[in-house]
Amino acid sequence: MRPTYEVSQDLLNEQDIILHFINHFGGHLTPFKMPIQYKLDFCLGDGNSAKVFAEVKVRKNKKEKYSTYIISLSKVMAAKSIKESTGLDTVIIVGWTDCIGYTNLNNDWPIKVGGRTDRNDWQDIEPLAHIPISEFTVIGVKQ
Repeated sequence: MRPTYEVSQDLLNEQDIILHFINHFGGHLTPFKMPIQYKLDFCLGDGNSAKVFAEVKVRKNKKEKYSTYIISLSKVMAAKSIKESTGLDTVIIVGWTDCIGYTNLNNDWPIKVGGRTDRNDWQDIEPLAHIPISEFTVIGVKQ
């Protein structure tokens, strides 16, 4: 079984970012943390009606450090499957050190093989979608 690298601080950071996203759009949705089998982090609902699905990421660099944001192809495939199954939007929301931004997760991007090598986990090398940074809409600036 694969180890889980997510720690409690990661979950708190995710919560801060998803709440910022919700508040940016009027604050009327409620975030529901999704079970791991869905591959995306949250379902945002209005009452008991699902409205949008979201993947939330926290990065330790400024938004413009890289020309693309990389994300596991399996996350993109899950997002597209959810979109096809429900008709609801899927987004990725990223908290960089200088801002928070989001973009739709249902586009087609270049796919390259890569990943992290610092954990000695062979499963960290995989197909990755390269989302151009220019596709992200900034919804908050950090000081």
